[in-house]
Parts: sequence; C-alpha cells; structure tokens
Amino acid sequence: MSGKRDLILFIAMSLDGYIATKDESLEWLFNVEGEGDNGYSDFYETVDTVLMGKKTYDWMTRHVTGEFPYKNKKCYVFTRSSIEDTEDVKFINDDIVRFTNKLKNQEGRNIWLVGGGELLQSF
Repeated sequence: MSGKRDLILFIAMSLDGYIATKDESLEWLFNVEGEGDNGYSDFYETVDTVLMGKKTYDWMTRHVTGEFPYKNKKCYVFTRSSIEDTEDVKFINDDIVRFTNKLKNQEGRNIWLVGGGELLQSF
C-alpha cells in the first residue's frame, strides 16, 4: 500500500452538535433502538489505528467493562501530561497534527479519530 492513510471521524453526535452531555457523559450513545450497529462493524474493519483524547480515554476506562475495546488496534491517547504507556495504549504528549501527519505517511489502514471535542478542534 502506498500513499497517505485516511484519517476518519466516525462518531455519534446529537442534532445540536454535542458528542457528550453537559456532565461529559457518553452514556446516551448506548441508548439505541433497533437492530444492527449502523455500519460500525464494517467501518471498524477498515482501521488499524485509533486516536483519542485523554478525557475520552478516562471516561472509557471508568465506564466500559471487560477487555479494552480497541485491543487489536494501535491506540494513541493525546495528553498534556507525561503518562507511562500501557499494554494497549501509547500516550502522546506531542503536537497532535504533526504526530497524526507522521502516522498518515506510514504504511497501514485507516486511522480513526474517536474523539473527544477538544481533540477534534485540533483538526
């Protein structure tokens, strides 16, 4: 594969433009009706790298039970702090756009920009 990888934003957002409630909860994302996953599974197979902000990562570690949800992907979490990497996550304290552009120029599949709002504004 040659050329740049695509950076993809695949998120749920309310009609008034929010991805979290005022108290920074994402619980509303799990209150869905109907069958199927709205294309999530098909999309998930197109990515090999996941990017997210520290607040999103912290929320996820507090509220998602079981195995780390992106275990089979390279996962980078952007933070202003110096944090030791884990088995599943590499913490990045670097310029977000510059780091992401380096990733885009590497071999691989799509890069998923998971969220949150502060991270999205960097792009």
